[in-house]
Amino acid sequence: MNNIHKAILAIIALAVSTVALVAKPIPGPKGGRILTTDAPHAEFFVENDRSVVVSLYDKDMKPLPVSGQVVFATAEAKTGKVKLDFIEKNGALVSTVPLPEGDDYNVVVQIRDNVTARPKNYRVLFHDEVCDECKRAEYACICDDAGKEHAHDKK
Repeated sequence: MNNIHKAILAIIALAVSTVALVAKPIPGPKGGRILTTDAPHAEFFVENDRSVVVSLYDKDMKPLPVSGQVVFATAEAKTGKVKLDFIEKNGALVSTVPLPEGDDYNVVVQIRDNVTARPKNYRVLFHDEVCDECKRAEYACICDDAGKEHAHDKK
């Protein structure tokens, strides 16, 4: 019976460590957040003018050209929802309008491989403060506690 308990504990420990490894975010080459777990990877990046850039990368994080992908996003700001359409520009997809002012709101990003493909939805909790540890914008934080409550969430 003692060996069974040890085996169960070992399996649980292995499962927990596997989840912890998978949960760590991949750093985006531009400093944004990688939305997808498999290639082609999509990076969500917010420019200084608050326009959103979605860039695509292969498994080695080398840039891929836009080839028919369609992106839409909805910023769920406290002032109301704002729809963001995207156009191709300089090898990436760029929003035609900026994100609303403020932060601490969800941005739902919808990516289709082509016009007729089924959409894949991703949520980004938008915080533009800079993380003290990794020095990236909070929405793109890659620290061990990424996605968890931060000091600014306790206001």
